[in-house]
Amino acid sequence: MPESSSPQGSLPLPRVSRKPKRNLAWVWLIPIVAALVGVSIVWNAISKQGPKISIQFKSASGLEVGKTQIRYRDVVIGVVKDIHLTKKRDGVVVQAELTKDAESLANEGTSFWVVKPRVGLGGISGLSTLLSGVYIEADTDEGVKSRKSETEFTGLEEPPPISSDRPGTRFSLRAPDLGSLGPGSPVYFRRIQVGLVTKYKLDSVGQFVDMEVFVDAPYDKYVDRSTRFWNESGIDVTLSTDGMQINTQSLVSLIAGGVAFASFGKDLEKPLAGEVFNLYETKRAAEIVPLGVSVPIKMRFDQPTRGLKVGASVEFQGIDIGIVNNVILDFDIIKKKFYTRVEATLYPERLGSVYREMNMADRKPEQLAASLAVLTSRGLRAQLRSANILTGQLYIAMADFPDAPKIGRVKTDLPFDMPTIAADDLDKLQQNISNIVAKLDKIPFDEMGKEFNEALKQIKTLSANLDTTVTPKLSSTLVQVESSFKNLDSMLAPGSPLPANVETVLDDLKRSLRSLRTLTDSLQAQPDSLLRGRSGQPYSRDTLGASTK
Repeated sequence: MPESSSPQGSLPLPRVSRKPKRNLAWVWLIPIVAALVGVSIVWNAISKQGPKISIQFKSASGLEVGKTQIRYRDVVIGVVKDIHLTKKRDGVVVQAELTKDAESLANEGTSFWVVKPRVGLGGISGLSTLLSGVYIEADTDEGVKSRKSETEFTGLEEPPPISSDRPGTRFSLRAPDLGSLGPGSPVYFRRIQVGLVTKYKLDSVGQFVDMEVFVDAPYDKYVDRSTRFWNESGIDVTLSTDGMQINTQSLVSLIAGGVAFASFGKDLEKPLAGEVFNLYETKRAAEIVPLGVSVPIKMRFDQPTRGLKVGASVEFQGIDIGIVNNVILDFDIIKKKFYTRVEATLYPERLGSVYREMNMADRKPEQLAASLAVLTSRGLRAQLRSANILTGQLYIAMADFPDAPKIGRVKTDLPFDMPTIAADDLDKLQQNISNIVAKLDKIPFDEMGKEFNEALKQIKTLSANLDTTVTPKLSSTLVQVESSFKNLDSMLAPGSPLPANVETVLDDLKRSLRSLRTLTDSLQAQPDSLLRGRSGQPYSRDTLGASTK
């Protein structure tokens, strides 16, 4: 721009120009990047965040907010976030948050419990919590996939007896009472512990106790439709005709009870779904219930039936073919007298090969009752007999009595009315036992005991006298006897005068005997020599014989 002259002087005019603007757009990248990082962190946290659940326990013993972990198979899957009381103040609610990978555990099949040191029949558990602190363990049934989501749970006060991944099968049992059984009681098969009792509850009516037992694999394959379970709690003492029998499984079953099972048939089919097994009181009770058809019978006994108990056997030709189910006192209105009504069940299959050879295997109970009617018309009767004289137990024997009174038409209705015959020998036996007992009662055991005590006192006094009086005298006598034997030994010793004198005396005695013999021979040969004297020639036996000839 050319210079121009101005009236004020020769100073140049100012030049006006615009300064270029700075580009500050890159500065906004910093907050944008920071925002993106924050969003990613939040998204990462939200994406890894699992469901929030609440677990109700009776107490919060050992639980701490922010420290107590929730574990599944020793993997941490959550942590306790809050603990507060329930509205009714009867428990505590634990608020916890699970991890994302444990989201599937928030379903209705999951159970939670607090792991802490416990001492039980199965041993000591939870010792690791002494150092690490208590934690909440989770478990779920993986066998069921279609579970509904759940966020509120009721925690278990005791850990479950078995884990969900333990191989085996669960079975349902029914018993009239629980006895000494409970969760954790062992289950035995051939005296091997193969499982345990998991839980129990009353049925809807309250008449029975339903239990669930778990049998480990591969032992669960031995449970079939012919399997029977029985209670092995404590000691089973059975007093029968075979004597006293004592059975038990193990020391654990004596304390905590136990269940045992075995198969009693050839039905190897697996149990049906939902099938319930009966739990028998003893092994004998399980054994005496056979498979196959059964025929209920009833009997009337006009004689006393003391000693006949429920469970007594019914025998035919010495073979146990039935069991007594009930013994009831009844009254006959027509005859105006009391009698005993006995209900029993016959199992013809116990006859073995005879049952099959007679083509009775496919018959129904009504047809078997008709066969019994034919046999009773020929003299088959039921009779009470003694099973054990000491205990007075009775059993029912079915036998043929050809001389039994004939009966009219026999009904074949069930239960079958089995005719009976009185047992005279049983009455006599009971009378004899009563007489023996009466005679034993007459024995004065008290007086005999007193006399025996007096005799013992006298013996004690005599012993004391022997110690104080007889023993010293006996000792002195023995000393004298010992000195006498010593003197006798010295007299008989070699070189002593007594043996020499004895030898001289014996020699003289021999000479005297020889002379006496000579005199005897002379007198026998010459009897008159006592009067005439001896002749010139002495006589001898040879001379006497020659003169005689």
